[in-house]
Amino acid sequence: MKGVILNLCCFFVIIVSAQRDLTPGGRNKRSAFGKADYKDYQYFGMQFSGGPTYMMARRDINNRVYSSTDAIGRPINYWFDPAGRPGFFLEIGMAHFPKKQSRIAQRLKTTLISYCDWGLGAKLLGAKEKTYMQYIGPNQTIMSTFSGSGKFYNTHLYGRFSVHKNIYFGKRYFMDNGLGFNFDYSIFRNDEGYVTESPGDLSSLMAMQSFYKPFVWQLNYNLGFGIKLSRRSFLIPGLQVPILGLYQWRGGCGALKWYNSNYVPLSAQVKLIYLFEKKLKGCPPARGNEEDEKRNKEYLQNN
Repeated sequence: MKGVILNLCCFFVIIVSAQRDLTPGGRNKRSAFGKADYKDYQYFGMQFSGGPTYMMARRDINNRVYSSTDAIGRPINYWFDPAGRPGFFLEIGMAHFPKKQSRIAQRLKTTLISYCDWGLGAKLLGAKEKTYMQYIGPNQTIMSTFSGSGKFYNTHLYGRFSVHKNIYFGKRYFMDNGLGFNFDYSIFRNDEGYVTESPGDLSSLMAMQSFYKPFVWQLNYNLGFGIKLSRRSFLIPGLQVPILGLYQWRGGCGALKWYNSNYVPLSAQVKLIYLFEKKLKGCPPARGNEEDEKRNKEYLQNN
């Protein structure tokens, strides 16, 4: 039994000592987490993003009860019940960290832009809607009720560009605030038809339907919580939401309209940034602990 315990302890020590140092530049070149990272990295690298999407219904606009009359003048009440459907997106691109801050940032003694990134990807957006209609008789009595429904999934190819400002909590954790544009084009659009689920005439309401254009241009906001895994890699889970619709222009509304309802496309993302390593000519000079600490301090100030 003692031999088994001893072997397990030795195995644990080997595994721990082989792991990469996630906080390089310590006072000891070697710690329980492996060697310190003395490599030089570029100020740019690859970024990969992906996650689920969801078309959130605009509750301040949808689910209202409207009163009107049909084609022959009979009073009717009608309302729409929309809901989102889950989708997903995948993206690949690059991230760029500034080598030095602007003169304005230097005068203000702060970092205005932590990094900017861009990407190309594909996303699947979907939602559904159900419409209810009632004929109103004398004394506001309900004579009959009928309904219809529709659902869709649209596939978009898109490009995105964002500028980010990081607020650090210590050396490894930070809040990521991003503002940018996304340009979407739907290559596969679902059927715009409606299915009548109970006897009745919904043609007057279906004539009011509208559908967003294949091309979409939006201003979006990103909020994430970043983790600095090492000097070259960052993991940033977050959320992206459109805050302004630029095309098709609908008074700046960031929602997309399909059938009679408005939907806000939300994206929950996990982003990984991986910086490229510099290719040095010849043998790199030896670095001591003091120089490594200085390099890490300069890197943190610039990022």
